[in-house]
Amino acid sequence: MRMFTEMIGWLLGSAFTGELLGYLLHRLLHSGWIRWLSASHMTHHMALYGPLQKQRPSESYRDATAGRFSVGNVGIEWLAPSAVLLVGAALLFWSLQVRVFHQAVFFATVLTWSFLTFSYLHDRMHVKDFWMERNPLLRRWFRHARHLHDIHHHVLNDGGLMNKNFGIGFFLFDRLFGTLCAEPRWFNHAGYLEAKKRFGSSVTPRA
Repeated sequence: MRMFTEMIGWLLGSAFTGELLGYLLHRLLHSGWIRWLSASHMTHHMALYGPLQKQRPSESYRDATAGRFSVGNVGIEWLAPSAVLLVGAALLFWSLQVRVFHQAVFFATVLTWSFLTFSYLHDRMHVKDFWMERNPLLRRWFRHARHLHDIHHHVLNDGGLMNKNFGIGFFLFDRLFGTLCAEPRWFNHAGYLEAKKRFGSSVTPRA
């Protein structure tokens, strides 16, 4: 019974950690602190699914990593900081002498959660007629999450940064850290022009 309880605790804690790290990483990519990371990510946000374009334009996902290094369609702007976080977690576990089994549960859960949420689910939000949209148990949640993600693609601040709704399927940390925007705002044309100036050719809209 104790082992089962520990396993459930590690699974839930690891999923929670994966969601938090995904939120923080997504926020980093939109911060402009490391320009090449943000510029790479803004290809998806402005060139392919820009605020002046339809958010779900086709039957297939428009991949922003075409022609550059990626694992699947996860680009280096996600992979590089993720590797730093995972190495940091491994060093922390080593220093605390956490059991290898618990470490395995943690890393397997974090990686699985991150892929399913920030890659698989995210990409399908930009595709028409995804199965979750038709599922009677999931469609209300999915449509709400997709609505918030569409707002994420639409709202820019005066500095040309998209700074709302960094979660994908779940927005707990947006609520906690004050980055949730539940309703569309007026379009910030000045912010859009600033984004084009800040990120250059990476945000040129594509057909």
